[in-house]
Amino acid sequence: MRQRIAHVDDDPDIRDTVHHILSAHGYEVDSYQTAKDFIDSLSNPSIVPDLAILDVMVESMDAGLTTYVELHNRFPRMQAIFLTSLGDMILPYFENKSEKWIWIIEKPIEPSGLLSIVHDRLS
Repeated sequence: MRQRIAHVDDDPDIRDTVHHILSAHGYEVDSYQTAKDFIDSLSNPSIVPDLAILDVMVESMDAGLTTYVELHNRFPRMQAIFLTSLGDMILPYFENKSEKWIWIIEKPIEPSGLLSIVHDRLS
């Protein structure tokens, strides 16, 4: 069975690009424009992802961060990647949190870098 990845980003070009890159490399990708759409989808157990790629600023300045908190509470083993233009500015939010569950990468990212990080997180 292919590994499932959820990607949340309000920019349609970024959603399409990430979807294309990951799908072309064998991942099942569900794309969401809002964190709310993604959270709502989690009520369907057949599409709960192995990994979530979150933008920090989706509906609000911190929607991605609050989504991460909800994910980690509901699915403590789910891996998360933040794909954000904010980069290391969000690190204080994760003080005393384990890098086992999160990874922060700055936009834009090269396809090979994204694939490497996704592969690492899912290994």
